[in-house]
Amino acid sequence: MGSQWDLIVAGAGPAGCALAAKVASTGASVLLLERSAEPGQGRDWVVDVNPATFGEAGIPEPESKCLFIEPERTVLVTSNRSHITDLLRAQLLPIRNSLFVKQLAGWAIDSGCELRTGMRAEAPLIDNGSVTGVVAGTEELRASIVADCTGIKGTLRRGLPAGWGMGYELAPSDIVLARRETRLVDAEAASGRAAAGYMTDGVRIDRVGSQGVYSVETIFLDLEAGVVDILIGVKPGTGPTADERFSRILEDMPFAGEKVFGDGGPIPIRGPLDNLVAPGFVALGDSACQVIPAHGSGTASALIAADLASASITRALEAGRKDRQALWGYAHAFQSGRGALLAYYDVIRRHTDNLSVADLDLLLAKGLISPAEVYSGLIPEMPHLGIRDVAGRLSASVAALPLLAGVARAGILARRTLNHYRRYPTFYRPGAVDAWAGAMPGGAVNPR
Repeated sequence: MGSQWDLIVAGAGPAGCALAAKVASTGASVLLLERSAEPGQGRDWVVDVNPATFGEAGIPEPESKCLFIEPERTVLVTSNRSHITDLLRAQLLPIRNSLFVKQLAGWAIDSGCELRTGMRAEAPLIDNGSVTGVVAGTEELRASIVADCTGIKGTLRRGLPAGWGMGYELAPSDIVLARRETRLVDAEAASGRAAAGYMTDGVRIDRVGSQGVYSVETIFLDLEAGVVDILIGVKPGTGPTADERFSRILEDMPFAGEKVFGDGGPIPIRGPLDNLVAPGFVALGDSACQVIPAHGSGTASALIAADLASASITRALEAGRKDRQALWGYAHAFQSGRGALLAYYDVIRRHTDNLSVADLDLLLAKGLISPAEVYSGLIPEMPHLGIRDVAGRLSASVAALPLLAGVARAGILARRTLNHYRRYPTFYRPGAVDAWAGAMPGGAVNPR
């Protein structure tokens, strides 16, 4: 293989592996770079994915060895543990991320992609106003098009010229710190704690608001499998970190033993970046903030983005082009589709950021945040949060009326934002995205 590639993909996570496989399958020369010794070493935790995603994005379904245990039931608990709500069965597949990434990497290799591990993409190469490759260690690797799938750091994206509008730095409010581990348990001791009401076998318990409104403490005990799955998510600066919280929970779980797998790290929870492409360049996955803001899951969005980006990259390569307009189909298709839903939930997320934990507890206890709305955020899909949709709940509590009005206003703004994303510029022209962003419904977005 010569030194010039059709596509270099930096980062062998779900987005990078899927993109590399799809483009390589067309006969293009593709190089996939991974900083670890092998794909799947990072973020070895459980991810929940809508099974419809695989057919929609043309991605192989996870092999059986990649699947984790599905809870018999999931309940939502207020921060003070005074109210429990049974959630609707969301039909999400729990997948062990590391094993699924290895499966996708194998797919990419079988499709003709070359994988190089132990290579960290450090910066983009830029010549004559276009990305022409990447710097990886002491090497300069050249390509017609480069894809940044480096995760939340957005290593290549952040190295682009400021005028390209893709170097956005994430604010602490746009990040959640997470840790999720699956551990073996002493079944007899764990059974005793379950009998005492500490937890319930086969039931996933999601306690929200344990450290600020956007925080979660999840415990799922499965005695038959002999494991407990623990998830902690907290905002930076709200108190102990996710790792510290996790350690405290383990101290209270003497029956929890050796770690089977697990990991931790920051996750972007804001809406997608305005700009997803530049000359010779695309960004997708966590690098482009393509995560469901309601709960921080990004695997499904990454796979959808990989499918859309691969189509635009293939067309651009066939036409011998790499300009923004040649790659713009990806940006338009994602932003006007999946991106619109993510933007919707970003509005809802930032509204809840302004609530107190007591407000959140009251909304849950009075049923003003219903199981149907939680379900919609998990999938994700459009919920019903307009004035007419919540009017029937007005008798729930006089104290909750101002909160209910706030929820309704946020729902209206979220719908306006979703509709605005559906009008994302169809074609690229200078200033088009700036004009689109400037016309965003008031209060709907963070500064880009």
